[in-house]
Amino acid sequence: MYLFLSNVKCWVIRVGSDDMEKDRLKDFIKLRMDLKNTINSMLDMKIVKLDQERKKVVLEFPVKDWQLNPFDHLHGGIISTMIDITMSASAYSFSHASSTPTIQMAINFVKGVPDCSVLCVEGYCDHVGSRMAQTRAIVKIKGKNEIVATANGSYAINNGKK
Repeated sequence: MYLFLSNVKCWVIRVGSDDMEKDRLKDFIKLRMDLKNTINSMLDMKIVKLDQERKKVVLEFPVKDWQLNPFDHLHGGIISTMIDITMSASAYSFSHASSTPTIQMAINFVKGVPDCSVLCVEGYCDHVGSRMAQTRAIVKIKGKNEIVATANGSYAINNGKK
């Protein structure tokens, strides 16, 4: 948002729009879902929400049999992938980057995720600079107010080719 003062009048011009961020998020997900036989496309992710004011993206991921560990809970590596996709989506949606590869990510696993669940991953873009975005995530089982994991990450702001 830019603020201009002119002859004692105040003009506020908003840079970007909700539609721009929504379009960027849709493009981000479509690119990953269109790459058949990749981990991204196999996750069947779905956009739930984009909140421009809070710089928040919410994605849903159904838990499938192939994602389970020997104890019939969602494998930690799959949870990590879901978190990484969501945090990267938030960095991408709220920046002008052509791509947002992961620089670093830290995850805290709080609770196991049983089979037949759907995960809701909330990704927040806390800061976007010229070279890097700082993000965080909260993971919950859909329909329950139970946190199963939290995370934070840094994503590069690449302005070259995708």
